[in-house]
Amino acid sequence: MAIFEEVISKSLVRLGLTDPDGEQVLKDLIDAAVDEGMLPERHRDEAVQVVLKRERSASTALPDGIALPHGRTECVDELVCMIGVHPQGVAFGAPDGKPTHIFVLLLVPVKIGSGHIHFLANLSQRLMERAVCESILAATTREAVLQAVLCCPVDGENR
Repeated sequence: MAIFEEVISKSLVRLGLTDPDGEQVLKDLIDAAVDEGMLPERHRDEAVQVVLKRERSASTALPDGIALPHGRTECVDELVCMIGVHPQGVAFGAPDGKPTHIFVLLLVPVKIGSGHIHFLANLSQRLMERAVCESILAATTREAVLQAVLCCPVDGENR
């Protein structure tokens, strides 16, 4: 699996999301990945299905406005990461009942086994830092979002 920095640096970023429906936010991120050539159009529906199936089995929303939706699929050969920022926030089943503002959606290749767990752990540790989330929410460019995520190294980030 690619190291954390490689995956983040290739991430798609969408700022200013506005849809009031959390599932539609996920579909919009996947559509953007198709538009950017990160996911073949023929795999769009499969990607949506695996992410929504995983989300319906157990919410990936975390406290403090963060969600890490993901799904395992054979339609990608490497981790595909999409970061979405929803300034108003959207109800997404967070345990603290607060709206979700930052979505980091992952499409995980079946072939990597559980390797994505280390990526998710690294990412969630970074997002637990209030300054990181504030920087992401204040960002006006893709580069600013990626820098906010990458600026806060944690132990074991190359796993």
